[in-house]
Amino acid sequence: MLDWLGSVQIRKRSPSRVELDLTRATAWTGWALSAIGVYLVTLGALWATALGCVLLALGILLATLRRKLVFDRDDGLLRSEQRILGVHRRTAIPLFHLRAVVVSARRGGIYVAYVERRLGGTIHLDEARRPAPLLTLAEAICEVAELRLVYDATTRVAASD
Repeated sequence: MLDWLGSVQIRKRSPSRVELDLTRATAWTGWALSAIGVYLVTLGALWATALGCVLLALGILLATLRRKLVFDRDDGLLRSEQRILGVHRRTAIPLFHLRAVVVSARRGGIYVAYVERRLGGTIHLDEARRPAPLLTLAEAICEVAELRLVYDATTRVAASD
């Protein structure tokens, strides 16, 4: 239902570079939750104040969340920049450290896209209820970074005796 919240989209694309960024809906949702939280706090009831503080904190967290991934074949790097509550975290990973871009099905009808690394953990890209937007994202990354695409969107059925 909330697939659009925190979704990654292609901002800029060229033959040798693709930039991914969070959608603007994430920030707008965060500011809306913050406004609802402030309104609830002004009501004065104990339950409204508690719920309002939770919504305000969650809203500010979402509103300040930024994530940018840049796959640059010319520089041979994946640059990752994340910001939450004003705290920046930047990393640069050489493209030869990446193995593949994977789109796979998970339980509950959720599809996940991530980048496999040769060393270290995976780099989570996005989740969705339909695999098509994730496949488009994965194909763009594979073209630029010259990575292998693994598309495993089959549902897994447990074998019964």
